[in-house]
Amino acid sequence: MRPCRSLLLAALCLVAACGARTTPPSRATAPANADTSAVSAFFLDGITAFNAHDLDRFTAQFAPDVDMYTPTGWQRGHAAVRERFAATFRQFPSVRMETDSLRVRTIGPATVLVDFRWRVYPLGQGPAFHGVGSGTYIRRGERWLEVVEHETVTRVDPELQHAGAA
Repeated sequence: MRPCRSLLLAALCLVAACGARTTPPSRATAPANADTSAVSAFFLDGITAFNAHDLDRFTAQFAPDVDMYTPTGWQRGHAAVRERFAATFRQFPSVRMETDSLRVRTIGPATVLVDFRWRVYPLGQGPAFHGVGSGTYIRRGERWLEVVEHETVTRVDPELQHAGAA
């Protein structure tokens, strides 16, 4: 059975951030300090949690006031982001994300920017949505939290384009 258009739109929202493997960064920027290294590890753990469908661990990276831009619009606040991904995991029980070209850089004393490319496989393998993303992490107390994320779809595999037209 082919996913309906609304399910494909939901799949486009998967890219945040995102059990299965994460592709090692092919051109990762060497961490300049412990902060970028910590954020890089935190980001990659989020992808691992996403792939395990561990909603609590995955959404732990997002600040209470996070703003996330997805291909279907803004998700504002932790509760909205959490619900988006809870719905995604229900609709796509095998969904998996891979990232590469991870670049993590300090842009202020307590601010780190993460840029990456991603692929989301709604069925766990096969056709995918491809895109680029960036996230801004700030240090609050002893924790890094993502406060802004932006995702852009750059390509949709043909099998998913045809399913979306159904």
